[in-house]
Amino acid sequence: MRFSRRKVIVVLGHERCGAIAATLKGAQVPGQIGSLLDAIRPAVQPVSSQPGDRLENTCKANIQHQVERLKASPVMAQLIQNNKLKIVGGYYDLDTGAVTLA
Repeated sequence: MRFSRRKVIVVLGHERCGAIAATLKGAQVPGQIGSLLDAIRPAVQPVSSQPGDRLENTCKANIQHQVERLKASPVMAQLIQNNKLKIVGGYYDLDTGAVTLA
């Protein structure tokens, strides 16, 4: 059996996320929390017309958005290209404890 020495970054979102809910409500909050909501906002529009739970859909879209942001970093992209890094997204179910790769 061979083991990879590749590092993994997991962007983990979770159900019923308060930051996602605040973003969906258009909440304006001060300081660092405000910058967190700013980072989430790009995930809202692409799923706004999808059927299903808006909060869950936005959370999963945000996971993917943040994964893509990390992958776009020149440093991260080089590590990925050299097979030294993998970046994945996961969705954590608070009730069951299960993590589903997104």
